Amino acid sequence: MSVGAPFGGHNDGEVSVGLRIVAAGCLASICFLMLTDVADGQVSDLGPFRDDDGHPGEPYLDWLAEHGIVHGCNPPANTRICPDRVLSRIEAVKILVGVARLAGSHPPYPSIPLDYFVDDDPIWGGAASALANLLARAGVISGCDPPVNRHVCPLEPLQRGQIAKMLVNTLVMTAPDSFRSPWTDTADRFYHRVARIAAYHGLWDSSTGLFGGTTPVSRAEFARLVVTALGLDPCPSDPFTEARAQSLSVRYPDQTFAAYVYDTRSGCAYWMNPGERLRTASVFKVMVMAGTLLEARSDGRAITSWELSQLRPMITRSANEPVRALWRRYGGSPWYARQARIFELTQTTTVGDDGAAWGRTTTSAKDQGDLVRQVILGDWGPLERADREIAWDLMTSVVPDQTWGITRGVPENWTVGQKNGFAGGVANSVGYVARPDRQGGYVIAILTNGWPSWERGVRVVDEISAWVAAVMAAP
Repeated sequence: MSVGAPFGGHNDGEVSVGLRIVAAGCLASICFLMLTDVADGQVSDLGPFRDDDGHPGEPYLDWLAEHGIVHGCNPPANTRICPDRVLSRIEAVKILVGVARLAGSHPPYPSIPLDYFVDDDPIWGGAASALANLLARAGVISGCDPPVNRHVCPLEPLQRGQIAKMLVNTLVMTAPDSFRSPWTDTADRFYHRVARIAAYHGLWDSSTGLFGGTTPVSRAEFARLVVTALGLDPCPSDPFTEARAQSLSVRYPDQTFAAYVYDTRSGCAYWMNPGERLRTASVFKVMVMAGTLLEARSDGRAITSWELSQLRPMITRSANEPVRALWRRYGGSPWYARQARIFELTQTTTVGDDGAAWGRTTTSAKDQGDLVRQVILGDWGPLERADREIAWDLMTSVVPDQTWGITRGVPENWTVGQKNGFAGGVANSVGYVARPDRQGGYVIAILTNGWPSWERGVRVVDEISAWVAAVMAAP
């Protein structure tokens, strides 16, 4: 096949020879950011970007940044990467050429005399044109205005089918003829062949059999696809498959679910229904505990016996009165909202400062995971080690009849620190699951709303926890 010629010769059909060399070198040394653990079994570096911390795309975006392939989305500071922004054609071109450059196998710019496209010259001071010409010469892209194909539509958002074609052709990927496509929606589509190859290499979740070729692709998703295609995926398998999420919605059409997991050993994160904002019920008390510890820290003192007498029943028995008692002690409104700002819970809308029921606060599973990372792990945030030790002691001392949820599926010799939320139609469970040697573990938040009674939701929270434990606590 001539398609991949500028990027190296052929191998056994997975990727080009040049890219295989890069992959081997990366596994041996370059990928230290993702593959090296610190002493306590946690990945401590939050990476170069501030807006992808704990995002499922973080390790992949950081890998691309570490290798000079992406540089952020807010120049010149480039402290943000805009992980959820839909990928444009020229952004995909830049990343793919950058990956080929690592192999040292693309032709130098001067050897490409022909300017294939007329609409990419103004972008990036002309650099976009050179990049597009490289992939055009390789036969990876051919323009967006057939049959003339003098336009590349550089800012046009890319869809899954287009991305599959670009990836497969750039990396010269193949699949055995015996491999049967899992997709039921690609017949007669231009991406039918490449979608089958992508499935063989595990680039997309095929659990439902739906490829979704017109689905937009985000910057974070594309980063994952590239790293996975190179055989360098550092992450365990995703516990929240599309089939599992679909099963929940079919079995419980009147309920709403969200979940988030962060694996401290790999630095990988996973989520289900990240856009949902659900009521907290008593998982709200983790923020109240954090705020109380911070009040003492800010005053330059140890936590008082009275404060501890409020925190212990609030966390271990889910007593409600301490929530309001602590609020009053620290001045009342807007104490709840202030804690949410301090701990950067940007997807949380606090309720209660006006006297309303604080349990009606809404949040995302990711926000709850980020809060646990601050309160228990100290990955960032204002709390210090002594504060986190108090929080861990309380969250590992929950009374037995409130230890459902994130404990399910966890091996007996692992330790779980948790706080559940249960009231009305809400059944939630959040916390941290620690390995026996304390060398890492995983943060987990499961939120479910809309039950006739919270007791009805416990079984499903347990089910979701078991999915996660089967992956994160695997031998």
